[in-house]
Amino acid sequence: MNLHSNLQYPLLKYLSEEFAGSFYQNELTCLNRMLILYHNRYVFSIYDDTENYLDDYERYLEKPLNLWYLTAFKRERIEMVRKRMYFLLKNNRRVFDQLLARKDYSSWEAKHQSILEIYKWLEKLPSGIQPPSDIDFNQWKLELETAIAPFLSASTQTMPVKSSKKSAYEHFSQILSGADQREKRQKFERLISVLTREQWIAPTDNDGIYRFRNTGRGARLQLAALYYVLNKQGHIAQELMATQIAALFDSWLSHHISKDSFVKAFQPEQQDAFNCSVRQPRYKYVQDCKLLIRDL
Repeated sequence: MNLHSNLQYPLLKYLSEEFAGSFYQNELTCLNRMLILYHNRYVFSIYDDTENYLDDYERYLEKPLNLWYLTAFKRERIEMVRKRMYFLLKNNRRVFDQLLARKDYSSWEAKHQSILEIYKWLEKLPSGIQPPSDIDFNQWKLELETAIAPFLSASTQTMPVKSSKKSAYEHFSQILSGADQREKRQKFERLISVLTREQWIAPTDNDGIYRFRNTGRGARLQLAALYYVLNKQGHIAQELMATQIAALFDSWLSHHISKDSFVKAFQPEQQDAFNCSVRQPRYKYVQDCKLLIRDL
């Protein structure tokens, strides 16, 4: 997302993302929501009342959301991300002040720099700040390490080797929803069983690697739609960047799709395109995938 001074984020798209809980997947999506609303106030407000914006945002985060129609797992994830952001605003507002003070506050570099600053602050949490018992700080830092790894590879900033050279997630099953790794693995095995039964994939000579049987033009859209539906139905617990999603698919799936094309399939704008009308070609892909994993 990159906002420009003469543009406003589309209202219907904003409402769609808001009601779906998509803005609360992780720190990046939450920052994007904050910046959309800040941008609208900064550019279009007749009162120039941006000075108290973060106070208003903090009060908003303090109040619970009533997204009763979403799955229980997704509601829990949303509340966790909101608690994290509220904790940050209460104890480290400087990160947000510095972001909003930048002229390029909505740029990729600005947002990832902020996430990097959040990670560094959590690594050396100042004395006197009492971490809330309902926030798992180890899991939080692990997720941030994964989020900033691509940024670090092109940055001169120094970080621990583990975060810049190795993703926190090595297999697709690790990003699926589930109470523990055992449940996540069982869900992945059910997915493999369904895909095999419906002849989407076939075993190979390499243990744990499956061959994608569709070699036609719609292969990329088929896999992109599968991830979209898994995500929308609450089966994806940890959302990652497109490059990371593609790499996790490659951890178990052999296909003919070029690397650049495969990565593009999981970019946010490509995934958003599946939220379409019946007349659009992508609609059928989504419906087929919904039927495919209805008992997952």
